[in-house]
Amino acid sequence: MARAKNTSRAEARRRTKESARADLAEEQSVDTDDATPTTSSTSARSSGRKPLFKMPDVRADVRQLPAMFRARRLLWLPFVLILIGLGLALILPVLPPEVQQWAYLYIQYFFFPQALFTYFIGGFVATRSSYLVGFLLGLATGLGWVIVLLVGMAAGAGLEGTGTTDVIGAAVYVMTTSMFLGTVAGGFAGWYRDFLRGMQDRGKQRRADQEAAERAKRRDGRQEARRAAKQKPTG
Repeated sequence: MARAKNTSRAEARRRTKESARADLAEEQSVDTDDATPTTSSTSARSSGRKPLFKMPDVRADVRQLPAMFRARRLLWLPFVLILIGLGLALILPVLPPEVQQWAYLYIQYFFFPQALFTYFIGGFVATRSSYLVGFLLGLATGLGWVIVLLVGMAAGAGLEGTGTTDVIGAAVYVMTTSMFLGTVAGGFAGWYRDFLRGMQDRGKQRRADQEAAERAKRRDGRQEARRAAKQKPTG
């Protein structure tokens, strides 16, 4: 009987040691698995974090510009708005008075060289090269106003006492103003778009980190419960 008891006790101690080694190996493997995604996600976030401002690659942006216009047709919308403004500016004198105020309001917000709405729309919907899109919109706006000035000069409408030099000076001013404001507004719109996307990505990452922390907390609780159950005396 004594020999049987010794054998059973030795077998029980062997099973206890094997169970402890298995639990230790499981904990180490789980900790390694949990630590690896955290490290990789942290490094991914640190490496993928974009600087707030950076110098644009003008050559690459110019090369990608035609493909972007072909792939994203929404980019043509601000140019359509400029064409509508040009048409309204040309026919504004012959419109009824009750329609003129609405036409002038549209021109003021979407066709004036200082009308930032059109530039902002173009820069916001562009996938890249927002400043170039804004520059092209400013160029189109400036050319539109040059056409308006030339038509007005040819028709003699409101240009009495105005010489060719004044018209050229006005055209240069309009072109310079529209291209400068278009570039700045388009670039700012692109930066603001990227800023909003970055906020969304950071929010998703924070939620993923919180879920991972909660899973780790639940796993630790289960492991503590198992250890406590094994250490509890059986009587």
